[in-house]
Amino acid sequence: MITEFVADLARLRQEAGQPSLRRMAEKGHYSHTALSSVLSGKRLPSQELTMAFVRACDGDESVWRARWEREHAELNPPPAPAAALPAAPPRRRPAWWTIAAPVALSLLLAAGIAGYLATRPAERTAPAAPVALDGTDPQEQHCQADAVSVHTEPVPGYGSLTLRHSPHCRAVWPLYVSTEQVPPGVTISLRAVRPADGAESRFDYPYMVQHQVYSVFGNILATGRGCVEVTIEISSADPATVLARAATPCLSPA
Repeated sequence: MITEFVADLARLRQEAGQPSLRRMAEKGHYSHTALSSVLSGKRLPSQELTMAFVRACDGDESVWRARWEREHAELNPPPAPAAALPAAPPRRRPAWWTIAAPVALSLLLAAGIAGYLATRPAERTAPAAPVALDGTDPQEQHCQADAVSVHTEPVPGYGSLTLRHSPHCRAVWPLYVSTEQVPPGVTISLRAVRPADGAESRFDYPYMVQHQVYSVFGNILATGRGCVEVTIEISSADPATVLARAATPCLSPA
């Protein structure tokens, strides 16, 4: 099922001229990291991600949406109704001593356990490891659900840069929101840097949106190993010029 579905998506991309993931990200308005995971065949991609892939390959979204819904229904069938249980036979009322003895024994055991716990030294719980993986897509890691904006820096003339944080994933990533003045054809380079160990994630996005506000997010870095700062560089290729730069402070959101 999934294998055939993914194979047909791969065929759709081939028929579209095998566009690069960067080109597909530009056309489908989705990160190249997420689009590359569609053809892994490990699981059925989300409907939103599937539609972005189809859109990037000039496919028929209505046809593929119906196809996705069939695949999803086959992989998630409704639970079978529970079988009716036979009626239990009438119970005889137990004698009082058959109830009193177990109750007394339970009370003695509870008292003993409580005494043991009272004298037992408390165990220290190790902190949980970060959920998210460095350099991955926050949407694919399901980090967007509880994400909050921690710090925003202006990108003079070109919009704003925000450090986004997911408490669940214990990770941050950059979010860029443009202005209508950003010219199409520039490259948006978003980075997250963790100075403590030199880790870095980077996402380069070819900006092709004309005269409208648009947002682009980068990949994540976990905060469990130190503070993280996010940066942006907007550059043009012809001539090679850096139009704007911005960076947030190095932060460790709780």
